[in-house]
Amino acid sequence: MAFKNNKEEDTIYLYSKKVKIQKLVESFTVIPSFEIVKYLKNKEIYLPNYVHKALVRKNIAPTIAGAENDNKFSDEMKHRLKWFDKFTIFQLEKLAQSYQLKVNVAEYKKDFWDIIVRNRTELGINNLEFVKLQNLTMKYQREQQETYQELKNNFLEVYFEAPGYFDGSLLDEAKEVLEQSTTLGEVRDLGKIYGVEIPRRINKKQLIDILALKLKLDEEKTEEISKKSILELERYAKRRKVNVSIELKKSDMIEYILIKKDSEEIQECYKNSLQIFDGMNIEEYLYNLKFEEISTKVNEAKRKRNKTIQIALAVIVVLSVGGYFLVTNL
Repeated sequence: MAFKNNKEEDTIYLYSKKVKIQKLVESFTVIPSFEIVKYLKNKEIYLPNYVHKALVRKNIAPTIAGAENDNKFSDEMKHRLKWFDKFTIFQLEKLAQSYQLKVNVAEYKKDFWDIIVRNRTELGINNLEFVKLQNLTMKYQREQQETYQELKNNFLEVYFEAPGYFDGSLLDEAKEVLEQSTTLGEVRDLGKIYGVEIPRRINKKQLIDILALKLKLDEEKTEEISKKSILELERYAKRRKVNVSIELKKSDMIEYILIKKDSEEIQECYKNSLQIFDGMNIEEYLYNLKFEEISTKVNEAKRKRNKTIQIALAVIVVLSVGGYFLVTNL
């Protein structure tokens, strides 16, 4: 199975009633995240972190698009924003927090549900289940929209890190973008999120632990290298192309997080989701969707403007004709 990029599907049948998907997903935005999580877990539906990253990125992208001409962004930040397309979840949320870019929760949910509805067959969802969700919208339609933090905390139960990814980004891309567009302090903050306290310098024991992890050394080999001096260990690492030193540069700090963070074996319940979302370009899908939304709004505005012009012209014609007859009769 693979992700279905079916934007041509405009409607869905619910009890033989044709419903526009756009209106359906917009109605679902009032459903609180704890109810969404309950529903997804019941269906054993889980999503890779890169889906969450793409949803957040699309949400704040319109503001970033005009950053070059926005005085609230420093020159340093404008330089860092050149890497925006590759930002990890941490970087996106840090950016939003630092510059008070509010994540629109309703828009996040709308895009989220758009993905779910259009991939319902692959996800094992029967159309009639959306009727039950419609009932939930009646229950919560007068409730105040939750905060992004509330949504994020609840969604942690259904998001997971896909193999070969870190913080919602491909491993190599994450390394590159974190090195190019974060400060040392931010890297340390990122480490804390993943339960990794980054030391100013690493001692001999930590160096041995890192080498053992990176090179997958057994106990006997680990014991053997522990007899070497720090200088010998650094040379040993260099010969085996392991980038590590007791003096941690930014790249070393990032590598340290990746080495030390807890790595869990992918759970069985995530494997179906990996097959569904494998190979998809979720960000391209969402941005195309964004352009479609903008295009629709622009076209609607044009239609309204043209209609207003037509009415105005009609009024002018009527007044002109009326004036002509009035003058003629005089």
